This record gives sequence, C-alpha cells and structure tokens, in this order.
Amino acid sequence: MRASVFALCLLALAGCSTGSGGSATVSSDELPAAVLQPADVGPGWSRFVEARQARIDQHAGPRSDTARFGRLEGWIARYRRAAAEAPGPSVLDSRVDLFEDEGGAKKDLAAYREELERGIPGSDTTSKLLQDPELGDESVAGELRQGPLVFLTVAWRRANATASMTAQGRTATTSLTDVLRLARRQDRRLGRAAAK
Repeated sequence: MRASVFALCLLALAGCSTGSGGSATVSSDELPAAVLQPADVGPGWSRFVEARQARIDQHAGPRSDTARFGRLEGWIARYRRAAAEAPGPSVLDSRVDLFEDEGGAKKDLAAYREELERGIPGSDTTSKLLQDPELGDESVAGELRQGPLVFLTVAWRRANATASMTAQGRTATTSLTDVLRLARRQDRRLGRAAAK
C-alpha cells in the first residue's frame, strides 16, 4: 500500500497562476481541517489515515526533507473505497504542507514538477503532464500509469501552503474529473484557512 501511495505522489508539476495573492496565511492549527473530510468524499469511503505527516509520508527526491524550503509541518488523510471494483478511484490521498512563507510554498510546488519529470527511476511506469487546473494561486497536474492502474495528482498552492489530491484507480474508469471534484472541495477548506 505504501508503494502505491508513494507512486501517487510523484505526479505533479508547476503550472498556472490564478492569483489570489495578498498577505493571507495559513496557520498550523488549521491544517487538520484543510484536508478532505469524510463529508467531502461521501458514503462508500473509509478513512484509514488522518494524522500529522510523518517522515514515511514524505516523497523521495526534492520533497523528501521534512524541513524543505522552510516547511513547518503537514497533515494527511487517506481514504479507501469499500467497493473496490466500483468505477472511479479506489484510494485517495489528501495532504497539506505548511511553510514559513509564500516563497517556500512556491518552491514546494515547483518541486512537485521535478518529481513528475523524473518519474520513478527503474520502474515500469509512464508519466505525463496534464492541463493545469485553475485551483488556488498556482496549480499543477499529472498522471502516472503502472500496468492497469493510474495515479492522478492535482497539487496547488494557496498563500504559504501547498496541497495535493491524488487518486489511484483503474485506468479505464478513473479520470482527472474525479480528482478535480475532490480537489476543489479541499481547496475550499484551504481557502477558508488562508482567509482567516
């Protein structure tokens, strides 16, 4: 399971600016509410992780250091679908990372792109960049395919935080639309945090 979640997270790239700008910031105590909540995913899903990010949750490569770019901490929530054979994603990974300032968050989003461009060395996966969604202040998207599975990631920045939503599912039935619907719900949560 950890390998699948790791692969999920290697999918992003830096992209477009939709610009809310300003001096709004996200604070540490707002992180638990800035990831997907059970009400966001609806019935048929069970949350199996909801906690402060640990070292094992960090991505290999440019985002592996827990103190990267002035990072303070992060929160993560993971869900699995009860009916594994149902169409659409079967596993969801929702996370948020908090930085000392906006500059650190910008660097973290750029590091998502580097991860996707590198792919997973020595693996049988293929990756490609997807159209940048309009989300947060800047956003990125990408996919990684491994056999019959696809890992779709949308990552974005809002003020001094980055967030990402990754879905794992069968290639034939999982689309970016599924991920964007959930990412927008998470971004509304992050937007409220940034506006306080």
